[in-house]
Amino acid sequence: MNIGPGKPSARRFAGKDCIVTGGGSGIGRAVALRFASEGARVAILDINIEGARETLEMCGSDRQGLAASIDVRSEASVIEAAAQVEEAFDGVDVLVNNAGIEILGTIEETPPDVWDEVMAVNLRGPYLTSRVFLPQLLTRAKANGGAAIVHNASLMGQVSTTGLAAYCASKAGLVSLTRSMALDFATQNLRVNCVCPGIIHTPMLERRFDLQPDRAEAYRKTSQRPPVHYIGNPEDVAAAIAYLAAEESRFVTGSALTIDGGVGAA
Repeated sequence: MNIGPGKPSARRFAGKDCIVTGGGSGIGRAVALRFASEGARVAILDINIEGARETLEMCGSDRQGLAASIDVRSEASVIEAAAQVEEAFDGVDVLVNNAGIEILGTIEETPPDVWDEVMAVNLRGPYLTSRVFLPQLLTRAKANGGAAIVHNASLMGQVSTTGLAAYCASKAGLVSLTRSMALDFATQNLRVNCVCPGIIHTPMLERRFDLQPDRAEAYRKTSQRPPVHYIGNPEDVAAAIAYLAAEESRFVTGSALTIDGGVGAA
């Protein structure tokens, strides 16, 4: 199993139960594999159940994990997924809200139904999932001395760019939600942080390249944008999420960790 950079020697998540939404591909898949490689049982929740099952199989048959369908826009769907997790794991130590979508367009080019769809997945989704899983997280936090939520936000939640109005607004909201939640639950041993990835080689980025007249040239230009002159991998983000979910970051909450190859600094 290739889990990417920063492979630790210790099994930091042995005995832990971790949930990853949008775990059927991309960053979510890399996070699930990272947790599993470090000893966790992982529930992979995705609207694409086949992708979730594939990720679970990649985690290894000995992991006793779970693959389940979820539509993070729907409270009923989230409640059903949480019930399956509680039956399988009897609780949650780590929740990673990774599910998200990106739709291009200025506000002029973004009709209200598309705007609402982006907000429903990228902002309502983490709110709903956190809210529904909260009792399980707080129970584990009390029993084990801590639990963690990590949201997958974006560099575009801290800075911005042209032609991504709804996406940027949703991710900025998620960064702010992270801070609010961190303050609300700090005294209950529940830490809440987010990661803010920059240019990462995911299926979402591939779809953006597919829209360009010259795909190869678009890739070349994109890879030159970060000061480090290469595109990040999902494993780079997974390593950061694992850190924020682990005990070693016990004094970190309300943080937005940027993983962008220096783009924001430039």
